[in-house]
Amino acid sequence: MSTTHSRSLGSLHGRVTLVTGGAQGIGFATAAECARRGSAIAVIDLNEENARRAAQALARRFGVECTSGAADVADADAVRAAIAAGEKALGGIDVLVNCAGIMTPRLAPVTDTPVADVQAMFDIHVRGAYLCSQAVIPGMAARGFGRIVNISSVLGLLGLPNRSGYAIAKHAINGFTRSLAVEVGRLGITVNAVAPGYILTETLQARLDAGMLDYRTYAERAPAGRWGLPEEVGHAIAFLALPASGFINGVILPVDGGFTMRGDPGEDIGEAPGVERLAPVRALFASGRETSP
Repeated sequence: MSTTHSRSLGSLHGRVTLVTGGAQGIGFATAAECARRGSAIAVIDLNEENARRAAQALARRFGVECTSGAADVADADAVRAAIAAGEKALGGIDVLVNCAGIMTPRLAPVTDTPVADVQAMFDIHVRGAYLCSQAVIPGMAARGFGRIVNISSVLGLLGLPNRSGYAIAKHAINGFTRSLAVEVGRLGITVNAVAPGYILTETLQARLDAGMLDYRTYAERAPAGRWGLPEEVGHAIAFLALPASGFINGVILPVDGGFTMRGDPGEDIGEAPGVERLAPVRALFASGRETSP
């Protein structure tokens, strides 16, 4: 296989990728990886200034066309306007990454969880992904090519207590992903989801710093013995976005260091390493990494 052909298989050159929640965390890491592969990038975020800074950082680092916009993804009019603006600036959306999301505000049993918290989870994660997909599918179908990647979670695959709203939303994302994958599969569009494990995003790092989560507890459950980095999830999403990934459809891909497939978390598989295990992983991505603004 020639080097040129090999590179083309991993390229998104000439494509346009729109990432919601793209100003930080997994969203920004995904936008960066798609930009590294040559895609133009539209960053959509609730905070307009953060979205603008993220787009500027990506354009500066990777030399690709970038634009930004602000939208509450649960607002149908705002979604349509933001996507229309992105298409006006860059052209039709080829890749949609539905990364906008919010965390469970507090860990609580069902009896103590306000229904408003559950509704908020559903609105951002599920309604948002639905509205954004609705807006881009006609153009993708007309061009005969599209990639939609949703964000599930290990909580969409496992039963964990005191997170019911988040779990409901992520299980719904799995159902939406599979249903839509069948619906649009013969239009040249694939629909997949990634299910991240415990990832060191800015939000989870803040929870670690506040003592709300314990690094070692969740690292121990994963056979990898560590948490993941946003770049590792972004790498998986960019792979699903490639033209060469067209035979992968309706998949919920765990990116979790083996967290969901470990049968007995009490079985002795050796001591989990400390956070220092992340150093070589950070180094692996450092050459193509742009710090989130």
